[in-house]
Amino acid sequence: MATLVAQRIRGWLPRLGATASVEDCAVIGVLVCFVAGLYSLLPKHGDIWWPDASRHALNGAFVLDFLNQLPLRHPVDFAYAYYRQYPALTIGFYPPLFSVALAGFYALFGVCEAAALLCELAFLLLLACGAYRLSRHWLDPGPALGVSLLVIGAPELLYWGRQIMLDIPAYAFLIWSAEFYLRYLKGAAARWLYLAVLFTVAAVYTKYNAIFFIAVMAVALPCVRGWRALFDPSILRSAILGALLMLPVAAIFFVFARYNLLQASAAPVAPATAPGVAAFTYYAAVLPAVLSWPTVFLACAYVVLLPFIPALRLNRVEAVLLIGWVVIGYAFYGAIAVKEPRHILFITYPLPLAAMLLLDRLFARVAWRSLLMLALPIGVFATSLITRPIPYMTGLRESAEIVARLSPPDTNVAFWGHLDGSFIYGMRAYSGRPDLGVVRLDKIMFHDVAVYFEAGLKENELTPARIADQIADLHAQYVVVQTVYLADHPVVEALQAAVHSEKFQEVQRIAMSSNYSFSDVSELVIYRLVADVPRGRVAPPMQIKLLDKIL
Repeated sequence: MATLVAQRIRGWLPRLGATASVEDCAVIGVLVCFVAGLYSLLPKHGDIWWPDASRHALNGAFVLDFLNQLPLRHPVDFAYAYYRQYPALTIGFYPPLFSVALAGFYALFGVCEAAALLCELAFLLLLACGAYRLSRHWLDPGPALGVSLLVIGAPELLYWGRQIMLDIPAYAFLIWSAEFYLRYLKGAAARWLYLAVLFTVAAVYTKYNAIFFIAVMAVALPCVRGWRALFDPSILRSAILGALLMLPVAAIFFVFARYNLLQASAAPVAPATAPGVAAFTYYAAVLPAVLSWPTVFLACAYVVLLPFIPALRLNRVEAVLLIGWVVIGYAFYGAIAVKEPRHILFITYPLPLAAMLLLDRLFARVAWRSLLMLALPIGVFATSLITRPIPYMTGLRESAEIVARLSPPDTNVAFWGHLDGSFIYGMRAYSGRPDLGVVRLDKIMFHDVAVYFEAGLKENELTPARIADQIADLHAQYVVVQTVYLADHPVVEALQAAVHSEKFQEVQRIAMSSNYSFSDVSELVIYRLVADVPRGRVAPPMQIKLLDKIL
């Protein structure tokens, strides 16, 4: 029976490699080498700088720990307890698919930043291969490789593609969905349509804003095949399949939508763009920084020369999909108030394709044109790699390992500092002490704290003696404090006075360092509460605004 089922599945699945040539296999090998080289150059020792990256990494650890314990009778209680122990968990803030993928890599290689980055770059390779496979509809292997390198070597994409973020995994699913859907539109079997739907759903389960591609697919179909195609049984079945698969992620989104949007609007990376025309020109203005000036210039030249050079023209099916991809995607992201350059990554593929199509058609009679055309992509890739190294911040993992060695069993470690998510991830990934918990002192010192301090701080009125008592009451034998950080706030001054009182003794100072000139690079100081604390982790009352719940 199992053999029969396997044979049926193999018969249904399309043979992706059936038409692959020796040149195609060689190009995939080249892409593997590029991505492997990127991985070898990355800092991957737990010194995570970007706050969201450390939280994504922790979400994967949560999924792994959940699967290891399978608390099916009380899964919600398990999540609450996990958040009390590691209060940087954001599993409900984002869709879950990337966290599940991270858990798989953690299961194979252990919970560490190196494994998380390996997962991230596996998706970068998947994106590169998808861009190449899609480009082969129009280009020979050499120019198609150039498109792939322009895509993954774009400054913004290469920057975020080497950090533990959702954008590249979602984009990888999306570009393969485009490949499958184009095959279907060009007359291939319905199974390609189902694969396109599944990969689009996977993209949305990775990052919500990939949902715009559903509109691209919906518009392209009647434009190519007419309105009657909407009533084709395959279309109806795929639409029902997609709708059913989307129900869970839609429920997650709408449960958390109000809070997610409030947090996003408070994010320090969200620019205050003017309404109207200025809002819709924002992404056009930043596009050269996202893709590189040569890529954008050549793509614009392609559009200008298109009416005059017939060789540049694509057939109707291909043109409809690519134009719809850019136009609908741009309108979607332009209509969203919160704007950031990396949000536009999902619609960038047609521009590198246009750039390479122009060069390919112009150099059609030039000998060795494939090698000549690779000069631009390799130059853009190298420039992005050199000019935008991945930031890191040392000291956080080291401080986590030190306090883990010193702390008595079943107690807490208190932390005050900027990159609390990196410290908490360090406690889970590198301490080897699952009996220890972390107390975020910002939850004691401030109220209505969620994700971004830049949204405004509301201080609690606390004396140094009261802070010391609360640390003791929370069974935190050791406290890690970042010097200088928000030092002008009275409650932070009270914390500094508390740890410098006779109730604490200084244990060690750890210098922080970074490869960027960040304003928050200072020093981490470990203090020990003089009085021994009893065993048993105690968490402060914490408000989970995602669920409007106080633990």
